[in-house]
Amino acid sequence: MQGEINIHQFFTGYTNGRRDWLAWPQILKLKDWPPSNLFEEQLPRHCAEFISSLPFKEYTDPHKGSLNLAVKLPNGSLKPDLGPKTYIAYGFPQELGRGDSVTKLHCDMSDAVNVLTHIAEVKLDSDKLTVIENLKQK
Repeated sequence: MQGEINIHQFFTGYTNGRRDWLAWPQILKLKDWPPSNLFEEQLPRHCAEFISSLPFKEYTDPHKGSLNLAVKLPNGSLKPDLGPKTYIAYGFPQELGRGDSVTKLHCDMSDAVNVLTHIAEVKLDSDKLTVIENLKQK
């Protein structure tokens, strides 16, 4: 299910958690934000840090990887989107019984390197866990 929330609401939920109208924790994913063509422009420090964290730079550096074939394509040719791309998601480590994964099983069209850059834990207090258990029983 997809919905509309603004960036501020998303990141507040990442830090504090979000719940739906039944108090069930929401599990959200922000995909391709900012778009990869704007990533370096809007987040230059993050972009530089991301590229510097890539392993096997001769393959993975999107600008000057000596063994990255896409870098060798001539100017004017159609090149694949080499990113970086961000996928920011949150959920809960407990299995709550509602399909708790934020990333579905999929096959990428090209090779990808995933870098985990940050995690944060949002605690569910005992009152919220009781509400969730009651919802699971229904």
